Amino acid sequence: MKVKPGDIIIKNKSILAGLMLYAFDENLIIIICQVAQKFGFRMSESYRPMRHKNDVHGLMRAIDLTEWVYTKDQAQAIETWINKNWIYDPGRPWLKVARLHKVKGGVLHFHIQVHPNTIKRGENDKGPIDK
Repeated sequence: MKVKPGDIIIKNKSILAGLMLYAFDENLIIIICQVAQKFGFRMSESYRPMRHKNDVHGLMRAIDLTEWVYTKDQAQAIETWINKNWIYDPGRPWLKVARLHKVKGGVLHFHIQVHPNTIKRGENDKGPIDK
């Protein structure tokens, strides 16, 4: 199953309930809506109780998306597009909003997270905004 721009697929009812029961960070909502419009997606994780000290899923500041619904080039382009347009934390520029990485079992997925300091790149930043 591949997705196209505008497609929004939710893996299961637990992830849907996580979306409906909790108020997610506003910037995360904006980013996810942009990804949906531009690329489409299949969501594989929303809210969940924190599993470790730095687990931002439990803070409503992270969403996971399935990677296999895109070609390899599309997946890389999505990660690049998000990080080109958003800054996770200006005080820690090495940290990124989107990370395409392997999880247990070697499965690739997108981890998209925001911080209270997350900002959209603007005219005063060194990166262009994809309009």
